[in-house]
Amino acid sequence: MAATGNSSSLSRSALIGTSWLLIQNVGTRIISFGSQIVLARLLAPNDFGNIGLALTVTTLASVVANFGVDDVLLQRQKTFRFWASSAFAASLALGLFSFLAVAAVAPLAASMYRSQVLLSLLPIMALSMPLTALSTVPMAKFRADLNFRFLATYTTGELAITQLLTIGLAVRGFGVYSFAIPTPVMALVKAIVFWLIARPRLGRVRLKQLRMMSSNSAVVFGTKILTAAVGQGDYFVLGLFATKSVVGAYFFAFRLAIQPVQLLAGNLSNVLFPILSQLRNEPRRQKLAALEASRILAFVVMPYCFLQAAVARPLLNLVFGAKWQAAIPLVEILSIGLAFDAVSWVAGSLLQARGEFRRSFVYSCVFSPVFFAMVTFGAFYFSGVGVAVAVSAFYMAFAPVYSYKVFRKVGISLNEIAQIYLPPVSFATVAALVAVVCEQWMPSGSELPRILVIGLVGGMLYLALVHLFAPSIFHKLLARLRESSLVRASRPALTGET
Repeated sequence: MAATGNSSSLSRSALIGTSWLLIQNVGTRIISFGSQIVLARLLAPNDFGNIGLALTVTTLASVVANFGVDDVLLQRQKTFRFWASSAFAASLALGLFSFLAVAAVAPLAASMYRSQVLLSLLPIMALSMPLTALSTVPMAKFRADLNFRFLATYTTGELAITQLLTIGLAVRGFGVYSFAIPTPVMALVKAIVFWLIARPRLGRVRLKQLRMMSSNSAVVFGTKILTAAVGQGDYFVLGLFATKSVVGAYFFAFRLAIQPVQLLAGNLSNVLFPILSQLRNEPRRQKLAALEASRILAFVVMPYCFLQAAVARPLLNLVFGAKWQAAIPLVEILSIGLAFDAVSWVAGSLLQARGEFRRSFVYSCVFSPVFFAMVTFGAFYFSGVGVAVAVSAFYMAFAPVYSYKVFRKVGISLNEIAQIYLPPVSFATVAALVAVVCEQWMPSGSELPRILVIGLVGGMLYLALVHLFAPSIFHKLLARLRESSLVRASRPALTGET
């Protein structure tokens, strides 16, 4: 009973930490969504297409700049100060290397994507890499100290300023450069602020530590580079077969569809990894905390994403009219698939917390070729819609498999994995379909009432289904909501009553 009580307390702590990030980042996502709407009005689909193509290069390079140094530091929380100097030196060197590599490859990217603007756009975006590397050590210290309140608050403020700068540049006619210029500026500001507040101590750089870090980070790096390749693979493949306007519509749609995933799953992963890392010697508590977190996340993210798919058409019609019609089916399709991906992030956090980096790398090696094969087929035959279908089909098929493979090693059964996915998917599907049917009775042209009907009918029906068929989950969701409203401390307690 003691172990069960502690695991429940730990899971509650993780979810309270997530709730604090969630409260803070509701504002973040509102800012992001609002700026997305404004920029979509100010800029052309080609601008969104060019920034999406540029990210296929810079995202991979940013993984090289990190090389898993932050994960290695978090694995050594008790000896953090002895590794900080070596980690700083490694991060800065990799950041500088990544910047030079992007600048060197810019002509090739411009030729491959048939877009000369990448010649100047890529070096500007890459300038943020050595500047971001300066924040690696203090960022890891904040996470190791579980200082989620500061991280959430800073992230919200940083995003608000970044989006204001981007919009201001777009108004001044900077076009696609509006996305690129604020990035290095805010990376420099972040480095200064983080070092002033965290004040990590640096000493002598030890070559032995650099060699050990390189060895320990190599598998982490391999996993991250494959993950980044999958994350940017749809843009990359679509850029080879489609016009920039098609890539722009897909990029815009993906940024809208992924909002709830970043809001919910991203926050939970950031909280869970450092907490679960502290329980490496208590596998039962670690397993139960991760399992409960997965269940709660699934019951929250599934309805959010499914209703987002249902509301996409009236919402985009209301805000943009005919300008972004091509993005509507893409948002609808991607929202469903990304919901499945979000739930699997907890399994990824558990795998990393257990230090099983090599196993994570093996899974990435298996899944990545399948992803690229599906996306290439979709892009070649069906353009943007084909890529969206391929991405969603991939996540719907393989995210549950990934969760099962990870959780099975810690003693969680197939039936328990099924209970993570099947109930919330079933309830969310019914709620979304009923909401859409009700929306069809509204008169044509009344987009705002359609949006309200979908949100209210779908949301209320989903809660009713959860209350009726999964009452324990319903009461846990209410408990988490009450706890989040009472959070005042900057860090959750790690131990509870036995």
